[in-house]
Amino acid sequence: MKKISFFLMLLISITAELCAQSKSDKAFEVPDNIIISRRFTVSLDKGNKVMIEVTDITDLEKVANIDSLLQIFLKDIAGLKDSLSDPLTSKRIDYLTDAEGRKKIRFQQFQPKGASFLINKGELSSLRTEQDTINIISVIANPPKAQQKISRSNPRYYHLTFYLNDVSELKNYSEMLKQKISTIQTQVNDKWPIVLGSGNHYLKGDPSIVAGQPKGFVPGGNGDFLVLSFMVNVQNYKNYFVPSFSLGAKLSLTNRERTFKWEPGLFWEPHFIFAKDALDKLHTYRNDFLTFTYGQGGITDHDPRKDFSFSALLSIGYLIHREGDYFDKQTFRLGAGKFGVRKTTIEPSLYFNNFFRGVTPGLRISQYF
Repeated sequence: MKKISFFLMLLISITAELCAQSKSDKAFEVPDNIIISRRFTVSLDKGNKVMIEVTDITDLEKVANIDSLLQIFLKDIAGLKDSLSDPLTSKRIDYLTDAEGRKKIRFQQFQPKGASFLINKGELSSLRTEQDTINIISVIANPPKAQQKISRSNPRYYHLTFYLNDVSELKNYSEMLKQKISTIQTQVNDKWPIVLGSGNHYLKGDPSIVAGQPKGFVPGGNGDFLVLSFMVNVQNYKNYFVPSFSLGAKLSLTNRERTFKWEPGLFWEPHFIFAKDALDKLHTYRNDFLTFTYGQGGITDHDPRKDFSFSALLSIGYLIHREGDYFDKQTFRLGAGKFGVRKTTIEPSLYFNNFFRGVTPGLRISQYF
């Protein structure tokens, strides 16, 4: 009994500590409901770099005076000078400014997991292998007019993340960063070739500026988009096994908070029936449907490109090309609801004509690509 009680107390204490750490971390992060639409990484020198994130591309105006922002930051952390002096520990500074202009600072220092050394001219000296991290996060007061469809109610943020060999090197980059941000502002719509060997892209006018996607777009940052879609299907029609494929496009429309989306789509769907003709020869009969689809539901992680939970799902197709006597003229196919596992879905459907006369039930299995 004592062992069980001890185990429960230990479990409760660990859970409480994890919850406390989670709340502490959230206090120094951009809130989960804020959509970061653009992200750029700028290489500096000596392996140092900075990641620039903004809610809207126009928010770069608020960090264009980065020399002043860094000067204020360095002044505010001057009291940490003694803590920053240890040459072997890696440091993390989180610096957040809220909507009222109040500032919060968190300083963390990490001991190395092991010992690293450098041998130079026969002399052995300790070597630090981890970079320092600085997060500068701020709510944007009086933001400029947004270029993208973003929330009207949520505040806008900028987030600067520096990865430095030493915090003291930050003061060396004020003018360089000012120029880099100006370059992004003026050339963001220029060409972004792909970085060979990776999925990233670089700004043609300045290869030191890199982004995951052209123009710095991030997943979820582009709310509305058109996507081409292809899938292979099999379904039953009466006593026939009918393969088909679907080729078309879906338009994804999201709300400003990226919590809900609507997906209308239009597809060409040839159905193939294999049967013997009057001469007892196997023949392929192609019957084409033009199908409209519609889905709506909640978005996962504010990212409209991820799979989402449907609250409504409907498809309706109309026979536009007929071969053989297998499908009646003016045949419709109605589907409602889907059960999906990854990229495979199962959809119940009905074939009918003359306003639900001659109804034939079916089951359709689709594989998305």
